[in-house]
Amino acid sequence: MKNGIFKNGFSLIFTKVEGKYDLQILSEDQSLIARGNPVKIKIYDGVDELVLNSSYSTLHKSNNKIFAEVNLIVDEAIIHVRDTWTPGKNTPILKRKVTVEGNSDKVFMSAVEFKFIGHTREETEYFIPGMVYGDTSNLTGNAMGGEDLYLKENGALWIREDRMPAPLMAFRFSDNISFSILDLEPDGSTTLEDAQNVSAISISDEYIKLGSLFAEHQADTLKAGFAYPAWEGEYTYSGDSYPGGQLQQWRKLYHPLKDGFIQKYKLSFSMNRSEDFQSYYSAEWQSAFRALNPMVSHQDIELVRKTMLSIIPDLLVRSDGKTGLPNMYPISALPNSGYDGKAVFGFTGKNIEMAYYFLYEEPTRKLAYEIISSFTDIKVNPPAGEGYYFENNNPALAIPSHNQIYLRSFGDTMKVLARAYQLEKRRGYDNAEWLRWMSDFGEWILGEQYEGGGFPRGWEPVTGEVSADSPASSYNIIPFLCEMYVITGEDRWLNAAVKTGDFSWNSGHKKGRFVGGTIDNPDVLDKEAGTLSTEAYIKLYEVTSDKKWLTRAERAAQYAETWIYIWNVPMVPGDGLSEWTHGVSTVGIQLISTGHSLVDNYMAYDVDEYAKLYRYTGKRHYFDVAKILLHNTKNMLALPGRHYHYRGPGWIQEHWSLAPPRGKSLHAMWLPWVTTSNLHGIFETEIFDKKIFDELKR
Repeated sequence: MKNGIFKNGFSLIFTKVEGKYDLQILSEDQSLIARGNPVKIKIYDGVDELVLNSSYSTLHKSNNKIFAEVNLIVDEAIIHVRDTWTPGKNTPILKRKVTVEGNSDKVFMSAVEFKFIGHTREETEYFIPGMVYGDTSNLTGNAMGGEDLYLKENGALWIREDRMPAPLMAFRFSDNISFSILDLEPDGSTTLEDAQNVSAISISDEYIKLGSLFAEHQADTLKAGFAYPAWEGEYTYSGDSYPGGQLQQWRKLYHPLKDGFIQKYKLSFSMNRSEDFQSYYSAEWQSAFRALNPMVSHQDIELVRKTMLSIIPDLLVRSDGKTGLPNMYPISALPNSGYDGKAVFGFTGKNIEMAYYFLYEEPTRKLAYEIISSFTDIKVNPPAGEGYYFENNNPALAIPSHNQIYLRSFGDTMKVLARAYQLEKRRGYDNAEWLRWMSDFGEWILGEQYEGGGFPRGWEPVTGEVSADSPASSYNIIPFLCEMYVITGEDRWLNAAVKTGDFSWNSGHKKGRFVGGTIDNPDVLDKEAGTLSTEAYIKLYEVTSDKKWLTRAERAAQYAETWIYIWNVPMVPGDGLSEWTHGVSTVGIQLISTGHSLVDNYMAYDVDEYAKLYRYTGKRHYFDVAKILLHNTKNMLALPGRHYHYRGPGWIQEHWSLAPPRGKSLHAMWLPWVTTSNLHGIFETEIFDKKIFDELKR
């Protein structure tokens, strides 16, 4: 009896064996792909754990739906499982209802599981949005899905869905067959105890409505499925960033065996054949995007622009003839108190970028010039620093403890200054000092390019000796090189950019893996690697008109968008520790990096990238992503009439966590990049295409 046909002819069937009904997935030629374990129940009595695996005892079909049921007895309680299977559009859909009759002191979790035989971990590519892309490469060893999990060829990877931008797990095997599981109706509600549970103790509570997805590899067998309520292990996170937050232990949630208690969840399952990994995971992501249909939280974008810019002049520090924006401010302190003692031009400090936006408004143009001139005396051939200290004007570093200057910091800075230079040039102002500073750095950086096209990640300040030779973040410098080509017309700048673009593509991007974006978490898979690569490839396309760069930009953007939450993770009412306000949607926020579960709004920067892809390719999906990034990234921005717990309109903190500790951050601070990312997405989209911008604003 067939229930539904997957894409490309795969089928889910129910087979009667010894009076019960098992699940199987068959290929187009009816060969066995996987066996289903439709009902898995785990019982816990406070000491021991009992696993109950069951097929269905009854099965009947009506109106193209299949109704399957089984009863399991635990002490004086009966666990009644009723599953409804429907074909769906392209994938079978499971709607489950679990009802408890009677009572027991024990607690339980229910699950559905499929078993695939003949696929080792090394032969299986995983896609877990924002967490695992392919194998264990570029994951820290004790990250979820990292290589430490598979040291004995076995490994259990169970992940709470509140850690996941979409509650989705997908797998592609060496024979190109692929399989995915998606929670179609994620709730995410939990209790105060669980929301603050950083020590990963086990909890039982009927009000937890949070599931998990899992993948267990045992030699050449993969077991994959969905569990409710959520379990997590063998690794979990405490809420800190890497390397302090990884725990090798289980975090288990249970429901009570209480008369009248009901569980409900709804899942879809997909089978396909996929010729390459990234095309596969991008298709799965976009399918999840359509199914979950993330809601846009419309903001008054002009009010956002005006309000964010309005707070900056009062935050500037003037010292010994220099004007700069501190690298950090507490969001709840009195104005001009408790700020960081240095001004940094790239990465988190973004002074040059803030000055660029000041150039667009006449009242702040003078401030823009003051800020820029405060940095152009810093030696950049080779670089002495990434900013300066207010106390003595000595060169400062973005992360002093690293004692390195980073390609990322200078890529951030010089590309924006080049745009500022061109803007003022069009207005009739020739800022020779700006061009001299950029050119001085440019001459040095060209000499640092590897023969193969890449660049080192970092150098010692002052000496310019390479201190981090990894070329994984080389894409950071491409936009600046392209801007220098536009300014000077000299082919050497473009030749270097093209060489770097080809190197970046061939050294990992073509496999759908992007690493090295953030300077504080080197060479791991992260979101910013995808966004910055998107920007680089789009710039190469715009300068050369070569469509290969547009294709590569799409690939980078497809990776980057998988870090965006497309479902709402609700805060717990009355949680006095939460820094995310209850009732405010989390749709649109993004995971930052693998190895931890902190989230931020960095991709507010990338509205223009997705708007460009929309116009250049005609694909509406990119418009939808751009709209989420334009509006929802402002959900926790204080505006007139909604100050949240911040000091006033225009403020927003750097990051939060949606997994335990839900709604909390490592520090409640504002950094300049938070504002410049939002301003970039607004200004650059409007500059690119006013019509698209106006449509996105609505």
